Amino acid sequence: MEHFRFLVILSLSGLAMALQLISPCNAAQAQPQAIYDTDGHELTSHNMYNIMPVDRNLSDQCVYVSSLRDPRCRMRAILTPCKKFGRNPDGYVSIKLAEGSSSSSTEASPRLSTDVVIEFRGVVTWCMHRLQWYAHGGITNQTHVTVDRPEGMEGCEAPAGTCKKSFMFRVEKHGTGYKLMSCFHAPCRDLVLFDYNGHRWLTVEKDGREPLVVVFKKFHLASLPPANPPQLG
Repeated sequence: MEHFRFLVILSLSGLAMALQLISPCNAAQAQPQAIYDTDGHELTSHNMYNIMPVDRNLSDQCVYVSSLRDPRCRMRAILTPCKKFGRNPDGYVSIKLAEGSSSSSTEASPRLSTDVVIEFRGVVTWCMHRLQWYAHGGITNQTHVTVDRPEGMEGCEAPAGTCKKSFMFRVEKHGTGYKLMSCFHAPCRDLVLFDYNGHRWLTVEKDGREPLVVVFKKFHLASLPPANPPQLG
């Protein structure tokens, strides 16, 4: 009997050691996967990207900000023809890890299934506010992707600052591209298109619509037209 107990204890000890050896590998596999741009490179926090639909019927469209002026400086993220901004940085966004993510480095790359903050970097508006994305209701009975930082909202200083849930989004792999999600209210929900006032607004799904599937196209500074040399009088 004592011999049997010894064998059982020995077997359990061996199993525990085996699990310890395996666990680092499993932990490495559990790390969030990278997000890739249309050139096949990993997204980084210091680059800017165009967000473009995969749907061929929307192949000439890019995500941009509405031109509607709200007294509180609120605008919406909409689809608009990409040619609107040509080779200028307008319409390009930065995507950064939000606070509470696995890395606090400002150079850390955004990853799948992690909280990120999204901000238009090349757009200058009359409100002179940073155009960060956040989930917000109003106007319709939907929750839309709103941009800007109205008075009374702190915004989000990623990754070191405090980020409200409304400013956090996620990127998930979906088919040949990616889908964007809002986790403002649990459970996380896809971003879809909502037709309103002649525009297609990015909206948090609430009635079973299919997600907007997108890709990320890097903005290359080399694509900017050369600056005009000063004229000598």
